[in-house]
Amino acid sequence: MAGEEEIIRFLRSQGGRASLNQIAESLNIPKYGPSSAYALLQSLKAKGIVDRQGELWVLTEKIETREKGGEAIREKEAAEIQVVSSNVETLVKMMAQTIAEAMKSAKVPGDEWELAMKPMTTQVEKKEELSKLVIRPDEATEAEKPLIGFPTGTFLDKLFITPEGRHLGGIPICGQFAITGLPGAGKSILVEEIAIRVAASGRKVLYVTAEDTWKSATPRFDLQSRMKQKADILGLDWDKIRENLFVLDTVAYPELREWNTFAETYRYVAEKEKIELVIIDSVTVLESYRGALKYRVMELARYNQVHGITALYVNQRSSEVWDSYDMAGGIGLAHNLDGTIIVDYGRVYWQDQQDDLKVNRGEFVRIVRVLDCRICNFERRRIKVDITPDGFLRAVEPIPTLEDKSKLLVN
Repeated sequence: MAGEEEIIRFLRSQGGRASLNQIAESLNIPKYGPSSAYALLQSLKAKGIVDRQGELWVLTEKIETREKGGEAIREKEAAEIQVVSSNVETLVKMMAQTIAEAMKSAKVPGDEWELAMKPMTTQVEKKEELSKLVIRPDEATEAEKPLIGFPTGTFLDKLFITPEGRHLGGIPICGQFAITGLPGAGKSILVEEIAIRVAASGRKVLYVTAEDTWKSATPRFDLQSRMKQKADILGLDWDKIRENLFVLDTVAYPELREWNTFAETYRYVAEKEKIELVIIDSVTVLESYRGALKYRVMELARYNQVHGITALYVNQRSSEVWDSYDMAGGIGLAHNLDGTIIVDYGRVYWQDQQDDLKVNRGEFVRIVRVLDCRICNFERRRIKVDITPDGFLRAVEPIPTLEDKSKLLVN
């Protein structure tokens, strides 16, 4: 495992500065966690050997002073080694004797089955404290809570269904949903429209961007300009949108890519502005290390559920198999959320796809599909969509309710 000296040598080979990603990848160590690149850098920073400048970690002048005195220190250490080595044999014998005596009195550890059974057979203690952890259902009147939709102003509002078979009129309120698919499928186009429609309706929206900068001083047609154009096309009040839309731009402010800073800023905005909808495009901003991504999303989802925030997490498809759960962060990420919405494209080969979309085998299509939802019923078939010339994702055909389908079956 690489240590502080390896990081110092690597930084020196890079002219004294490098990013966390470069350090972790070059030394083949994790970015975060125990003995990670971040932990080692923080230790070096505490010693005054490195400092952080934006996304880069930079060697300080203190390292030079340390290197100059290094030769004298090494000479002193060499002399000390002569003294210490003579005592090594004696020390090893003493350690061996101590370990042998300890092993004589040590108990043999139980096997895994015994360890699992022990808590289930011993007497229950702290009964009063434990009883507080057990929940009982409320009375009928208190337990009743209506199923409410959070309107997005898009065709997504017709994909979630009430028990009576009607459109819910939105995604389930306070729901946490992944929107996944291949880049270019239309995910960002869809959530950009949702952001401005919801903000224009008077609800507070937090938009987190990791794929594009919100505002650029260059002639680039940036994200803000594209949203303003969409608002003009839809006839929405830009002043109303400005009042209710809040942006975390992790491209312009890379410090937001550090989890603690992001989480603290996220909570500050959510609680201060009473945010009702959060859109994160995309969740890779939360953690570049895939194994930790699902835990970051889980923490955000828990926070949002407790604070009554509806959230959409844009994610990328991670394999060549389209129209599936294969997403960055793995299927474990989907288990932490209330549902998954696929926005994807590909060629139709399976019979159920042909039946849903009314297309021939091998035909190229762009689809939207609710893959799962634990809160309510939903439209199960794939919906054929397309990107319009003015930059919106639209359903190609009307989306019928279950009532409409029942009438068709009767006729």
